Amino acid sequence: MKVYGGVVSTYTIGEIAGRSGFTASALRYYEGIGLLEPATRTEAGYRLYDEGALSRLAFIGRAKQLGCSLEEITALVRIWDGEQCGPVQRHFHELVTTKLGEAERQIAELTALAEQLRQAATQLAGPPTDAACDETCVCLTV
Repeated sequence: MKVYGGVVSTYTIGEIAGRSGFTASALRYYEGIGLLEPATRTEAGYRLYDEGALSRLAFIGRAKQLGCSLEEITALVRIWDGEQCGPVQRHFHELVTTKLGEAERQIAELTALAEQLRQAATQLAGPPTDAACDETCVCLTV
């Protein structure tokens, strides 16, 4: 990290990786797909990031936690680059609302599956028979 007059100006990729929780390889990948740009590069070609990159990475991380794909996050970041929060908030709200509906649908499906498994487990818990499995066997009727 370079400090001039008490103000942090840039971070190396290792420093920003440590502060953001993303790996250096993830940061390089994000740069490659346009999600993140280094503030500058040193004469030796090392990436240097500013505080804005940390904010962007925090946003990317939260969007990932909420189930957004990298494609969806890329669209959000493009809107973010317009430097107005309103459009980002509206689009993010739409995405989160959609994700919520998907999660609720999956919960309903998993709840139904859990009930089926509970019933099958109850039926299979009876005493086993020594007979061969046939059309009346509990294994075939659960």
